[in-house]
Amino acid sequence: MRFIIYFLYKLLQVVIVIFLASIVSFFIFRLLPGDPTLSMLDPRLDPEARNEILRSFGLDKPLYEQFILYLRNLLRGDLGYSFSFVGYRVVDIIFGPRLVNTLILMSSGLALSAVIGTLMGLFIGWRAGSLLDRILTGSIYMFFSAPVFWTALIIQFYLGYQYKLIPISGTSSYIGAEVDLITYALDYARHMIGPLLTLSIFFVPSYFIYIRNVVADIRSEDFVSTLKALGLSEWRILRNHIFRHVAIHTITITTNQSPLLVSGAVFTETVFGWNGIGRLLYESILKTDYPVLQGIFLLTITVVVIANLLADVAYYFIDPRIKRGLR
Repeated sequence: MRFIIYFLYKLLQVVIVIFLASIVSFFIFRLLPGDPTLSMLDPRLDPEARNEILRSFGLDKPLYEQFILYLRNLLRGDLGYSFSFVGYRVVDIIFGPRLVNTLILMSSGLALSAVIGTLMGLFIGWRAGSLLDRILTGSIYMFFSAPVFWTALIIQFYLGYQYKLIPISGTSSYIGAEVDLITYALDYARHMIGPLLTLSIFFVPSYFIYIRNVVADIRSEDFVSTLKALGLSEWRILRNHIFRHVAIHTITITTNQSPLLVSGAVFTETVFGWNGIGRLLYESILKTDYPVLQGIFLLTITVVVIANLLADVAYYFIDPRIKRGLR
């Protein structure tokens, strides 16, 4: 019963946040500089034809009428039509191959980074202050400070251009071609190596540094000294007593990165020509495509609040302090 009350309370927060985000998303993108009509209208177009197109998009109406129309369409699941992809609905543009590509890339990058960063932080944090800790932590900070687009360009140049180990750009070599599933999957995975390596170099330090500091603090706790005195090995202490506490922090870091699951890594996707939402977001900003930007913003907010809801559920079962707090 306590869990149901806890879950419903968190679910109510999700609904409120999504509702407020839908309001903010309408106004925030209209503050962007630039004229959205420039991307969809030929400057040589007849003024009467221009006004007709503006009327079809509702851009001739006052802002409050546009807002009412936006909310009405949103309740029907209609995000409108793109300004730059003329004739295409925003739903079809976002909820298509681009979203699938970004979900595959970002979920793989986050999962790989979480595993590597957490295990490295757990191992090095237990040996905090050692020579290995100083060397590895210093190197990790160096990688963490490098701009992600610079890292992507270095990987693209050496692995892609100079040594021909990975494709330089694109999502697949067989787009539009008829090939068997295994061939397409292997080619797709090969194109993902560059972006995935870039994301791992970018995300692993955030997991490592945080987990390393947490474990280094826990190591000096009294209960750890007691467990050592009882004859427990370091491996059993780490596995049975520290890992659960560390898992909470790993979930927290992953939740904080959840917006990237749908918004994508803009620089990484742009550099490698990965056909994902991050690249679409970059192109939509350049073209002031309000409907597409609003759709990506709403989708990102929805994923963030759902990820936080799932994290809160996981906390409930992992952290006993939450259950005690509900009594």
